[in-house]
Amino acid sequence: MGRLDGQRAVVTASGGKMGGTIALRLAAEGCDVALNDLDAALTAPYAEQIRAEDRDVIEVIGDVTQREHAEALIHGAIERWGGVDILVNNVGGSTGPYIQDILEIKDEDWDATLLLNTRATFLCSQLAVPGMMERRHGKIVNISSASWSGNVAPYAIAKAAVVSFTRGLANELGKFNINVNAIAPGATKTRFQPPAEMAAMMPLGRVNEPDDIADTVVFLASEESRNISGQLITVASGRNPAM
Repeated sequence: MGRLDGQRAVVTASGGKMGGTIALRLAAEGCDVALNDLDAALTAPYAEQIRAEDRDVIEVIGDVTQREHAEALIHGAIERWGGVDILVNNVGGSTGPYIQDILEIKDEDWDATLLLNTRATFLCSQLAVPGMMERRHGKIVNISSASWSGNVAPYAIAKAAVVSFTRGLANELGKFNINVNAIAPGATKTRFQPPAEMAAMMPLGRVNEPDDIADTVVFLASEESRNISGQLITVASGRNPAM
């Protein structure tokens, strides 16, 4: 018996190491999972592993910062399973450096990075929420970043917007028994490997594995967190620059 038996989950950007690991953990806990990324070659290995867990999986390929692709993902999951119980908004990244001074920022990097990190989170939430409201149950987990506080780079500003959106949406949807929370990962081993010296900067002496984020998602998607909403959980080996 998994902690999330019978639940239906959508994970955006689930062809990458973090998103894929989140999807696998949700499946291991009993979820059917809708995967999404820009290339089927990215999601295919995770889909195969989810099927090996005897869970159903769909792959919806597309850019969910665009409404038609977000609709294909959320509506595809609803058509397949009758609803979405868990939404993990994992799309993010930066078109320029992750840390920049104000005089270095280019207009095009500002616009593209804010769009990348906020629009998919907004669109997928807006599309998934009506069914959650009707059933009076739902879990939305938004992936922010420990970078959200402390510099003016577009990535940090965009991830701060994710935090603000999370708290506002939690206030709006609480009366429908929908929990909305965010996770702020610190340095994490994805396809962009943190430099080895970063571990020495962490109070716990290590950087994140993708499983550290996936475990937190499972907790926030489970009934163990039923009274937690509008919160930001920082997962950064004890380092919390946002405080």
